[in-house]
Amino acid sequence: MTEQTAFDPTAIQKPQKQRIWELDFLRGICVLLMIFDHTMFDIGGLFNEAWIATGKENIITLVELAQNYFNNSQLRFTVQRIVVWIFALLCGISCSFSRSNLKRGIQATIIACIITIVTFYMDTVIKFGILHMFAFSILFWWLIDTVCCHNKMITAGLCLFIGVMIITMNEAFMSVYADNAQAFATDNSKYFIGEFMLANPSSFQSSDYYPIFPTTGYMLIGAALGVILYPKKKSLLPWLGKYDWYKPFNFWGRVAIWVYAFHQVAVVVILALISFIFITPGDFVVI
Repeated sequence: MTEQTAFDPTAIQKPQKQRIWELDFLRGICVLLMIFDHTMFDIGGLFNEAWIATGKENIITLVELAQNYFNNSQLRFTVQRIVVWIFALLCGISCSFSRSNLKRGIQATIIACIITIVTFYMDTVIKFGILHMFAFSILFWWLIDTVCCHNKMITAGLCLFIGVMIITMNEAFMSVYADNAQAFATDNSKYFIGEFMLANPSSFQSSDYYPIFPTTGYMLIGAALGVILYPKKKSLLPWLGKYDWYKPFNFWGRVAIWVYAFHQVAVVVILALISFIFITPGDFVVI
């Protein structure tokens, strides 16, 4: 008679989902650059007056550096555009992996709406920022995929075509817009479509602004690349993790959506505490 062994629940483990490390790595670098960019904005735009009033030479120099970086740096302008393009491409690639893009799109929409409401009461309203654009793009991809009956290659082909058309049309529209600001609209109500829909740009305010044209185009191209480059959903690069040097970047890449949603509040709180303790003792500045 054979002896029965007790069932060990740890003997059967659910296989872990394999993540493509280079995508998390790129996304993590973009997230950290975004945090740095917004920190410079906060120092140069929110804390500048109180910090300059202290008369401390090193603090004044820091504020001036932040303002010059944010307002006059060609490097910032170039890096910002590249980071947004990479973000959009990675968002599209992720769509080709996910099984629940409708859920992802709805979640992103809810978070984007909360950001708009909170920033409205902070007098730094974000009407259609990068998260709003990603929410729209994910739902748009879901619609395209549904129309294409979830055929990956047909979806990829249509995404590539629409993506290129959006970018090309934006260039053409912006060329006309440069000569006539009211060529496509008589007011700013359709701001979410593209910059060319702003009849009066000087009266439009949004602390973060990435309309559908052209950024959604890059996202759709990314969705096509996801199908073409990652048909097996496996990394294209060798694993370079002998010393785990990549982990700090990959961590930020995995939590990118939550970092984007809450990092600005966290940065302001940290700067306020630094100000309260070291720079303007007893004064949080922003409160």
